[in-house]
Amino acid sequence: MSISFYIMADKPENERERERAIATSNLIASPHVGRFRPILDAVRDTLKAKSAAITIVYQDSTYVLSAAGFEAGIYKRSTSFCAHAILSPDELTIVPDAGADERFAGNPFVDTIEGIQFYIGAPLRDEDGTVLGALCVFDEKPRDFVTDDDRARIIALKKEAEAIVHAISKQADVDGGKAVQSSMQSQRP
Repeated sequence: MSISFYIMADKPENERERERAIATSNLIASPHVGRFRPILDAVRDTLKAKSAAITIVYQDSTYVLSAAGFEAGIYKRSTSFCAHAILSPDELTIVPDAGADERFAGNPFVDTIEGIQFYIGAPLRDEDGTVLGALCVFDEKPRDFVTDDDRARIIALKKEAEAIVHAISKQADVDGGKAVQSSMQSQRP
């Protein structure tokens, strides 16, 4: 029996900037499951994959804002595939066989009967270009290849997800501005 250890992703150089952007975005403060669900269904259908998610990688956790094919929730950043995806902000992270990839072999999400064997992560950016998390899709069966059409579709769906992220962030700015304005008015003599 061999023992394998997975590699935890490093934090990006702009981690403080990312954390500030996430904290002010309102993305992890309230659920947005319904808004992302059509995108998740489309990416699963495109790749005929079991699961998909919209994630935000923040501090020591990965927040699954919306999921299809598994339970949304908060997971450890140390085991997160998406924590690796945010390190390559300008490209898709494609893992054809997680059990054969040194970054993921031994990961508890890989080493189960229905574990992750195939993964694609598309980094999600805010309006300023800061990577917050990923649109990801994964399956329990390894894949030898991803077609150019599939890649193009994933990138198009990533852009749709980013538009929703931007809308949520803008609403947070409006709501935050209203709260500050209301607080200032209540302090007047």
